[in-house]
Amino acid sequence: MIRGSKKRKVTVVQSGSRPGRIAVILLAAILLSAISCACHGKPGKHEKRQAQSQPLRVRDWNRFPAIVERSTRAEVIALGDIHGGYERLVNLLSGRGLIRWDQQSPVGYSWAGGNRMLVCTGDVIDKGDRSLDVIDLMMALEAQAPASGGEVVITLGNHEAEFLADPENGKAREFRSELQSRGIAPETLPEGQKPYGEWMMNRPFAAKADDWFFAHGGNTSGKTVAELAEGFRRAVDQSDWGASLLIGDDSLLEAQKWWEEDGKSDALLERYLAALGARHIVFGHDPGAFHSKGEIGQEKDGRIFLIDVGMSPAVDYSKGALLLINVVNNEVVATSLDADGRKKELWRGESSR
Repeated sequence: MIRGSKKRKVTVVQSGSRPGRIAVILLAAILLSAISCACHGKPGKHEKRQAQSQPLRVRDWNRFPAIVERSTRAEVIALGDIHGGYERLVNLLSGRGLIRWDQQSPVGYSWAGGNRMLVCTGDVIDKGDRSLDVIDLMMALEAQAPASGGEVVITLGNHEAEFLADPENGKAREFRSELQSRGIAPETLPEGQKPYGEWMMNRPFAAKADDWFFAHGGNTSGKTVAELAEGFRRAVDQSDWGASLLIGDDSLLEAQKWWEEDGKSDALLERYLAALGARHIVFGHDPGAFHSKGEIGQEKDGRIFLIDVGMSPAVDYSKGALLLINVVNNEVVATSLDADGRKKELWRGESSR
C-alpha cells in the first residue's frame, strides 16, 4: 500500500440501468466534442467572433459591386486615409469645390463636384474622434453626386474590415466610443445595423477608372480584377471579414511595401499592372512607404501613387491632400493639391483614354 493513501468505495453502474445509459451518452458526447476540436484546431479570434455572431447576410452585388469599374474623361480625385478627421476632410473637399455649405442638407453640406469622380481608398474610421461624422458626410455625397453626373466611391480599408471581423479589436477604441456615445452597440454593426453597419458591409474591395486602379493597400498579388472580385464576393457572402484575402499580411488591404518583393519591383509591377489591365495603382495605408510623410508621392514612373498623408488630427502628418487626375491635350496629368491650396505636378504621360 502507498503510504498516505486511503481506500475508496467504488460504485459500478451497470450499463443496462438508466443511470448507466446516461453516463454512456454523456461520455460519448464529451469524446465527440474532443475529436471535433482536435480535427478543426483552435479557432482564431475572427473565427471565434463569427461563430458567436450573426447568420450569413445576402449582399446585392448588382447594386454594390465587388469592384467598381468606370470609364470617364472627367477629373478623377483620390483621397487617402481620413481616420475620423472630419473638419480636415470638409476643408479639403471645400477647397477643391467638391462640396458646398448647404443649410438644407441634414449633414450641412452638398455635392458641388459636378461630373467629377471622387475615390477614397478606405480607413475612414478609427484614430480620430469624428468617424461617424465622416461616414454621415460620405453617405450623403454618395447619394447626391449622381444627380449631376458625378460619383463618390469609398472602398474598404483594413480598419473597416477588421472592425467587421471583430468590433473589440484594439484599433477600434475611438470608434467604439463614438458608437456608444450615440447609443449604438458596436457589436450590432457586423449584423448589418443601419445605417453604419450596412454601409460598411457594402463597401467595394477596390475601384478602377480607365487604367487607374485604387485600393487601400494596393497589393493585388498579381490577380486580375475578376479574380479579386470573385474572392471578395466569396468572403463577404460567408461573412468572413477576417479572411486572409481581406486582412492577411499580404492582402490587398494590409500589405506594406509589397512592390519591393525579391528586389524585382519593376518586373513585379509590370506583371501586376498587366493582370489588372491598368497602368497605375493608387493606394493609402502606409504614409511612410516613400517620399516625405504628409505628402502624396509617386514611384516607378507613375506606376504607383501613395495617397495616405496622415491627415487625421490623431496622426497629424498633414492637414490633408488630394490626388487630381486629369486629361489635358491627350496627356494624363497627376497633381497633388494640399489643404493650403498648394499644387505640385507629380507625373505626366500619354493618355490611353
